[in-house]
Amino acid sequence: MIRNVVFSAREDHEVIKGVINQLEKLPDVNLHFHDPTKKFFNLSRMPRSIKEADIIMVKVRNDCSIDLLHYAKTNNIPTLHDVDTVLMCKNKISLDYALRRVFKNHPQLSKKFSFPNSWNNNITNVQKFKKWALPKLPIVIKSHYQHDKYNRFNFLVRKIEEVDTFCNRYEHLLYYDVYIQKFIECDGFERKVYVIGDKVFGIIRENPIYIYLSKKPDNIDVDTIKRKEFKISEEIRDLAKILSKELNLKIFGFDLIKLINKDRYYLIDLNDFPGFRGIKNVENTLSSYLGEYIRNL
Repeated sequence: MIRNVVFSAREDHEVIKGVINQLEKLPDVNLHFHDPTKKFFNLSRMPRSIKEADIIMVKVRNDCSIDLLHYAKTNNIPTLHDVDTVLMCKNKISLDYALRRVFKNHPQLSKKFSFPNSWNNNITNVQKFKKWALPKLPIVIKSHYQHDKYNRFNFLVRKIEEVDTFCNRYEHLLYYDVYIQKFIECDGFERKVYVIGDKVFGIIRENPIYIYLSKKPDNIDVDTIKRKEFKISEEIRDLAKILSKELNLKIFGFDLIKLINKDRYYLIDLNDFPGFRGIKNVENTLSSYLGEYIRNL
């Protein structure tokens, strides 16, 4: 049976290019590619390819991506990740709630993993925020929403005066609520765990915050930080399985930091459909999984 598939993602993404090329070769897949940064909709006359899709798969880039998932839900079109799951991952507060529930429902995770203390707040009143933040330092201020790369930030505050630096740098965003995590001292590296179905991959790179602390660069392009693979332990593999089941995620990634001189990790972030940079031949693994998923609809 031929399946009509809509794949929505940014066209210039290196991994997505490879996946699209391989999916287009499948004889039982009629693939329609949609770039949410270029192709928008007349809402009264949606494209036939979308209206007649058997499944819509979305790597979220912007609000157009979310709009497409809403359309799929309204019209009962299957999706790889449904709009409720994606919105949960997009919003760091809702994701925090969900992850805390996972840890509560699976107390065995606490043997190896922790989740940092966190808050939501607003910095419109800077003096009020400073008074609140002072006894909690050091903290990391993060953007409330994580899919918007132009309004995304992680900012370490060790001294209360650094709040002023944050406000000067992100003045145009001060009316937004922010997500705040307690800063956890770690070994200086970030372990990025990627999940594709039942396969789990690990990439380790320098933690951007520690790069800033040691080198004080004006800007850090995280995509250029050197990465290498690390071996996934059984504990991390079990965590991946639990997160997949509890959060209804089939393709996702999460970030771990390791305490200094301790075999314990903190889960600090999670992302639906990540970039998968650094994994060898990931296009083959991802396209194989998606092809099988489509056939089993």
